[in-house]
Amino acid sequence: MFQQILNIANVLLFGGIFVYAYSFIGKKYKPSGKWFIQVTGNIIVEIIPKFAHLEAQMDALILAPKFINWLKKFEQTQIQMRTVTITDIDWFSASPNPQKLGFVKCSSEAYDYNTGKKIMSNISFIRGESVAILILVKVLNKNEKRDKEYVLLCEQHRLPIGKKALEIPAGMMDADGNIVSVVLKEVKEETGFDIKHKNELQNLGSYFASPGGSDEVIHLFAWTTAISQAEFDEKQAKLFGCSLENEEIQLSFVEIEKFRTRTVYEIGDAKAEIALSRYLAKK
Repeated sequence: MFQQILNIANVLLFGGIFVYAYSFIGKKYKPSGKWFIQVTGNIIVEIIPKFAHLEAQMDALILAPKFINWLKKFEQTQIQMRTVTITDIDWFSASPNPQKLGFVKCSSEAYDYNTGKKIMSNISFIRGESVAILILVKVLNKNEKRDKEYVLLCEQHRLPIGKKALEIPAGMMDADGNIVSVVLKEVKEETGFDIKHKNELQNLGSYFASPGGSDEVIHLFAWTTAISQAEFDEKQAKLFGCSLENEEIQLSFVEIEKFRTRTVYEIGDAKAEIALSRYLAKK
């Protein structure tokens, strides 16, 4: 008799949990408020959180320059954007801060302006603009008949590809959008080199890294400098990087001829390959 009562109790208990779980899972989330961004004078896009936990971040998101700039880049004569549904947000701060927006994953309801057809490829990873710089270093050596010239690469862990990678120095743009200041900051942090004047930089244009999935545009530059053999040896022995971000960057110098004919194809760094091609074309 006791066992029968226990069995019935178990059925009721687990049955109740199942019903509760089913009703919770099956219930569709509905945002408690509405958020909008005015793209132009007559175009307003609704920004919708897909999950309840994102609501607390929406007020900061709709004020974030990185996100607003992404929406304003849309060609209004090609694409009609109606809504953007946010599925995930990362911040470069302890709490949501419009100036410290990191990454946004979203899906959009958008239509071809001319045909009215819905655009089906609608998932976007918003990470904003980046900079990258090709640094050419001439090492002055009195004992050599000819100074050697190198391309400077940074070696560091890259979790998305599961290993350390060799790349030219690069970094993400900040909310202020000052491209040159970001270049100077990244070069200082990642290599220890101090570029004194912005006119020392050679502009190599920009390109989209992965336009099928991300908005990221990379602005390319080149810079040449000369150092002594002692400084050359010292830089190879030190670690660089931003201490606040726990970066540990080892510098690698590759002779320019070797880099041009072999290394640039081996390391798989598209930034480096495009920058080198454009640099040599302008030289």
